[in-house]
Amino acid sequence: MADKKIYGNGIFARPMTRAEAIRNIAAGVAAGTLGLAACSPERRVSAPQTPVASADGRVTLRRNMRNGDEVSLLGFGCMRFPTVGGDRYTGTIDEEPTLAMLDYAYAHGVNYFDTAWMYHGGASEGMVGKALKRYPRESFFLADKMPPTAKTLAEAKEIFATQLERCGVEYFDYYLCHSISRQYVFQNLYIDEGVLDYLLELKAEGRIRNLGFSFHGDMALFEWLLSRPVEWDFVQIQMNWLDWRDKKLQAERLYTMLADRKIPVIVMEPIRGGALIDLPAGVTSLLATADASLTPAAWALKFCASYPYVLTVLSGMSRMEHVVENCATMTGFEPLDDEKLALLQRAADIYRNNTRIDCTDCFYCMPCPYGVDIAGIFRVYNRCSDEQLLPDPSGEHDEEYRRRRRRLLNRYRNTVAERSRAEHCIGCNECSPKCPQGIDIPRQIDRVEELIEAVRMG
Repeated sequence: MADKKIYGNGIFARPMTRAEAIRNIAAGVAAGTLGLAACSPERRVSAPQTPVASADGRVTLRRNMRNGDEVSLLGFGCMRFPTVGGDRYTGTIDEEPTLAMLDYAYAHGVNYFDTAWMYHGGASEGMVGKALKRYPRESFFLADKMPPTAKTLAEAKEIFATQLERCGVEYFDYYLCHSISRQYVFQNLYIDEGVLDYLLELKAEGRIRNLGFSFHGDMALFEWLLSRPVEWDFVQIQMNWLDWRDKKLQAERLYTMLADRKIPVIVMEPIRGGALIDLPAGVTSLLATADASLTPAAWALKFCASYPYVLTVLSGMSRMEHVVENCATMTGFEPLDDEKLALLQRAADIYRNNTRIDCTDCFYCMPCPYGVDIAGIFRVYNRCSDEQLLPDPSGEHDEEYRRRRRRLLNRYRNTVAERSRAEHCIGCNECSPKCPQGIDIPRQIDRVEELIEAVRMG
């Protein structure tokens, strides 16, 4: 990538490389002028993407074997910004804390920012653009995505132009075909409509520097995508210690297939939408025996980053404490050893034996045409499951049962509005095809409703 000349305030006496900008600009200029707020072991492939030494207190960089980009091992996923007046679907991005979070991450070495057309109803792109325009363009990597809702080439062209405008940039460093989950969708949009050829033209023109896709489908689709006559520069997959050997999601196999092809991996959902934070008691105690100093988030991020074909691990951070902790976790990064990786698979076995619903709170299933708060309902259920507080209506109705009953019903009433509760689901199944986890949402909603009704009556 050609260097750009940066003068303006007289800080630089010569053109700087991207690597120099990453190391120097964020640490000096940002802090001074912006007033910042506070696998199974044997399958790991040896050192294809090498760590890059970074200054003390800054997130470790990893060099992309394909193009030499020095990318922060922690990437900022821009789907879960704090909001006011509602959730990520209905609310407005709370600008002040969001900018503070982005500033803190940038000043501590995070240089990869991932947004999308769908995030916060399109507001994420504008917010990211507002934050990053204050930094030299070559000091960060910006990722955006072509939404799966696009239907025609003309629409795709309009979307791409709008994305550049919203983000305030002339090119995207990493651009993705977003959320590929069905072969016919990819066939219709990217091949039949010619959108893939269009994106390759943009890459040839330099308006896309690296082209890849994010994946939410089955193994047959993944193999089909990798067999396309296009050289993918990277692929984004869901990868975490719970999904690593999951029979359906098969994160280990996805990673290995990419590593075998020497394709850089971008990780999404390393903490499974927060599900790997509030862990069952048995998992918490097991992990504490190995290293009590590691938080659940640190275990999750370190697991992903321990695999060398992983270029960056995206975290959808929604509070400043998330940013501070995650930056610290990825500063001076050392991979987990084989013993700890094996321990996490024991933890996954324990975790799978609980009764939680595998929702990651991504909101892809929303909005429900009948107003059902799918994510809120699952959130209440899962929290009680993780805390071993789900009452058993068929068991003895003793004091412990009554305690659990009160906790579940109070959380349900306080979290889910009456007009949005499970009883309003009619089973239309508009939601399930949109779910990256493949959850049969109406069936799970019915399961929660049956439990709530049984507990309420008892």
